[in-house]
Amino acid sequence: MQPNTLEISEFIKGVKMNTPSFQEDELDQKDVYDLLKLLTDAKRLKKAETIKNSDIRLIFQSEEGYMYEIKGKKQNYFLRIDWKNKVLIHNCEDWLHRGMRDYQLCKHFVRIFQLLYKKEAKKILIDLLLHPWILSDSDDYLKNM
Repeated sequence: MQPNTLEISEFIKGVKMNTPSFQEDELDQKDVYDLLKLLTDAKRLKKAETIKNSDIRLIFQSEEGYMYEIKGKKQNYFLRIDWKNKVLIHNCEDWLHRGMRDYQLCKHFVRIFQLLYKKEAKKILIDLLLHPWILSDSDDYLKNM
């Protein structure tokens, strides 16, 4: 089965764009919460608050990024932020059916960005808004790199 992958360089919240609509200095003035508001909606921001720290396990952290396991009600989810290759990978239903398509971070990504060291979270979120990233549900993208 082919993994779902979407390059997001031309999409922000489902709106096709040829050039970024933000300037880096404008984004630098925002805090993590304000940057998250540009990448998701109020409902997901609120739902992210319900995810307990005890339900999140860091699997690995390296210069290339992070991988987490998040305990869900129905199953455990995996979430990866691959900084080096500019890829977001996740397997929850919201990500698979809406997040990847509409370029909206799901509650799991929102929660992880809230927990990351603020400087690191801000750096990644700004990069998401300014540069091409790939959204995927599988790490099979590595085979093509």
